[in-house]
Amino acid sequence: MSDILPTPTPQLILRGYWRSSATWRVRIALHYKSIPFQYIPIHLVRDGGEQHSAQELARNPLAQVPTLELDSGVILTQSLAIIDYLESVHPNPSLYPTNPLERARAIQIAEVINAGIQPLQNLSLLLKVGALGFDKAGWGREYIERGLLAIESMISDYPKHPFLIGEAPSIADLCLIPQLYNARRFKVNLDLIPRLCEIETLCQELTPFKRAHPDSQVDAQL
Repeated sequence: MSDILPTPTPQLILRGYWRSSATWRVRIALHYKSIPFQYIPIHLVRDGGEQHSAQELARNPLAQVPTLELDSGVILTQSLAIIDYLESVHPNPSLYPTNPLERARAIQIAEVINAGIQPLQNLSLLLKVGALGFDKAGWGREYIERGLLAIESMISDYPKHPFLIGEAPSIADLCLIPQLYNARRFKVNLDLIPRLCEIETLCQELTPFKRAHPDSQVDAQL
């Protein structure tokens, strides 16, 4: 009998926060592609936010989550960049449509959320808005509603599919689901976006989306 022990499978390390929409997107991608990973919670509020510690600033100088540590020790930040990397090294199942126009539309929707909605209702910005004496919830609600209405309008001109773009989830759906969760937190009127809610219902039936949900995370605060 050989005394050589099996070599452990290298594992990615995802650091994030249970309710962080950016971390949530990456969790969906990892589960959707069946990529093993270790999840290490980073609390964004406790003690002023663990993302501001020296260790986390070394990983991401912007003091944000998620970060993905590769087997080599290299650190990646920014959710869409991380997902793009995962797509390159684990292309199946794909999160990008093969048709060039549909691919562009999927990225367009992802960027509406990633660049046009999420930063304007992010925790760090809302703390600044509140410090200036403004209504944080009202601020967040306005920009979330504006962005989601824009997406609802966009997809009305696209061929209708089960998901935002095509017959399978894409990067667009990975961004949509966390944003709709935040929309509920900010009391956005979801009756205004019925098609997006239909797509959300379909996504929520899929195992990768269930496993990535904030309430299923070890650091969830229920």
